[in-house]
Amino acid sequence: MVDKVKVVVFGQPDLTGEAEIDASGKIVVGLIGEVAAAGRTIAEVQGEIRTRLDKDYLVDPKVSVLMVAYRPLTILGQVKSPGRYPYSSGMTIRQAVALAGGYDRRASTGAAVVFRDGREIELEADAPVRPGDTIEIQRRFF
Repeated sequence: MVDKVKVVVFGQPDLTGEAEIDASGKIVVGLIGEVAAAGRTIAEVQGEIRTRLDKDYLVDPKVSVLMVAYRPLTILGQVKSPGRYPYSSGMTIRQAVALAGGYDRRASTGAAVVFRDGREIELEADAPVRPGDTIEIQRRFF
């Protein structure tokens, strides 16, 4: 599963539609081709699409970009129901664990190991998560 956006060009139904963000972090928009999306805000992507359409194709285009679907989270380790769960904007590790039924009795509740963009990092329980993160709740030692 990948992140998906909806690009709306008002008054131009042929340019309106959903686009998946590919592995290189780009979406494809009619007439202008690839637009970098990964690591950018919705406003930045909208602005680039508007500018590129205005330059060669349309006069003062009105563009809106909406997030349709995020990559799910994977929650593993010492939780009651490990698995894949939907991502919601602004979600923290603690909230993600709640989706997985909460911590089990052996869980370390203060921090978690997060696998993100090919890296392994340790984050506090109140740290935000990102779409596609794999969260592993470790066993506590005592």
